[in-house]
Amino acid sequence: MQVQEKNIKGFSLLEMLVVIAIIGIVSAAAYPRFSDWREERQSRGAVIKIRNLMKTINAQVQRGRYSFVQVEIINTENNLIAISKGMKPGTLNNKVRDGTDAWNTDSSSRCSPTNDWDEAGGVTLIYEVQQIVMEDATTTFEGSAAVCFGKNVRWFSGSGNFISGAGDDTTVDETMFICTRSDDQPLCAVDESSGEPNEVDTENLFALNWTRFGEITMDKWSSTFEDWVEQ
Repeated sequence: MQVQEKNIKGFSLLEMLVVIAIIGIVSAAAYPRFSDWREERQSRGAVIKIRNLMKTINAQVQRGRYSFVQVEIINTENNLIAISKGMKPGTLNNKVRDGTDAWNTDSSSRCSPTNDWDEAGGVTLIYEVQQIVMEDATTTFEGSAAVCFGKNVRWFSGSGNFISGAGDDTTVDETMFICTRSDDQPLCAVDESSGEPNEVDTENLFALNWTRFGEITMDKWSSTFEDWVEQ
């Protein structure tokens, strides 16, 4: 019996070149969208991490572990760092009873990062306080800022870049802006007085908001609506 010869045919060089060209075109078209998606995830992830850190430390106030807490934000040349800290009821009571302690008269001193915190993220290795380091995110300022919450809402205070105004007009900020860090964008371009971006490229700009009662929310800037949209 004669066995039929199989007709096996591979790709020609021309066909291979055509396939490679098509793959290159598709990849080139898809890359910008993938890059935008990645940058958006970086910014969103940073905001969610800080929001969760704030919620966690405020939950410890409600549970009674701490009477006074702080969230410190440090923006360096390379990293955005968030640190939560807690002051236990005994420590706070001693400060309240001491009339000479600046904690009673100066809100900036009250919320100082160098205050007598009993536990701090990165130093005390427990769940209640945390330290988060984010390489791909930045905010509107360099240096340090802090906001403090207490069992008594009158103890709501701030320091550093979270203090606006001067003298009797001093107020505690209740918003911070976060965007993707890059060589071209070391800081987020936002007019902090109006809360609106200064540049056209605003696809990855978020706002983290809080109140003296410990309510934490996040928004994203919509270039379509030219307004903040709650997330």
